[in-house]
Amino acid sequence: MALRIILGLVLLLVIAGVWVRLAPLPQGRLTAKPGPAYKLTGGIKLVVPLADLPEDALDKLIAIAAATPRTERLGEGTDPAAFVTRSKLWAFPDIATLWVADGNLHVYSHLVFGKGDMGVNAAKVSRWMETLEAGA
Repeated sequence: MALRIILGLVLLLVIAGVWVRLAPLPQGRLTAKPGPAYKLTGGIKLVVPLADLPEDALDKLIAIAAATPRTERLGEGTDPAAFVTRSKLWAFPDIATLWVADGNLHVYSHLVFGKGDMGVNAAKVSRWMETLEAGA
C-alpha cells in the first residue's frame, strides 16, 4: 500500500514537471505593459527614469537579460522585449518584459504558475539593474 502511494506521488511529480515544461506560456503576458501602480503577487514591476540610467539603457538591459542563464528571448521586438527564464530544477517559467514609455524604463518580471516566487524575480531584476548601472 505504501509503495503504491509513493509510486503514485512520483508519477504525479513527473507529470507535473512535464506539464510545467511543455505548457504554453500565456501570450497576453508576453505583451503586457502594466502601469507603475500595478499590484502583483509573485513578481516585480520597476519603473526607472531614463535620465538616471546609462545611455541606450533598454538595449543594454535587453543584452543583459539575454545573457542570463536559462533565459530565452521571445520574439525580436522591443515594445516590449519579452523573455522567459526557467528555474533550474523544475523549469518553472518566469516572464520578463522590458520597454520604454514616457521617459521611463519599465521592467515587469513575474511568475507564470503559483502565487509566490520567493523573491526570485526581484533578485533577478536587481542583478540586471546592477549590471546595467555598472556599465555593462
